[in-house]
Amino acid sequence: MNDNGLTNKQANFIESFLSNGGNATQAARDAGYSGTPDTLKQVASENLAKPYIRRRIAERMQEARIHTDEVLGTLVSHLRADIGEIMPDNPIVQRAREAGVSHWIRKVTVKEYFDKSKQATVTETTVELHNSQTAAKQLCAVMGLEVAAAKNPYDAARAAYERLILEHPSVNASVIADRVAGVYGIEAALLLKE
Repeated sequence: MNDNGLTNKQANFIESFLSNGGNATQAARDAGYSGTPDTLKQVASENLAKPYIRRRIAERMQEARIHTDEVLGTLVSHLRADIGEIMPDNPIVQRAREAGVSHWIRKVTVKEYFDKSKQATVTETTVELHNSQTAAKQLCAVMGLEVAAAKNPYDAARAAYERLILEHPSVNASVIADRVAGVYGIEAALLLKE
């Protein structure tokens, strides 16, 4: 038992459940429970039914909200970073700044070397831009706007159902199952079996 009155496997289950997006079966596997996939689903279901585990998950989710705000603040400050503030004298950066796009620049490499054929020092500047698609994808993930592609809609529905059951304990499970089933195109009865 740890300080929270949980076994090590239960504590590991909670941490894995929170970090993997709410996949309880995967959390049971990661926590060290063994058995067939059906056995792991059963263990996961039993763990999620225990009030003290649900309470600890809710506490950890509340703690995570503080960290989320910190992460968002950091990402926003990085999003607004502008190399033009750091390298205002570089002619390429200066032109980009005048055009209002210096924040697109991720990296500037300036290389000076002596060119024997020209008998002169040559300066080469290479500019690398931020990948806007990668930035958008990362921000969507942090904001919870990204839905991971799921090969099996049941697994995605199960994860959403389990997360919503934890977040809204006062709402009837069948209501949640009906809504989740509608979103993922599965039968609500499948979610209520476990």
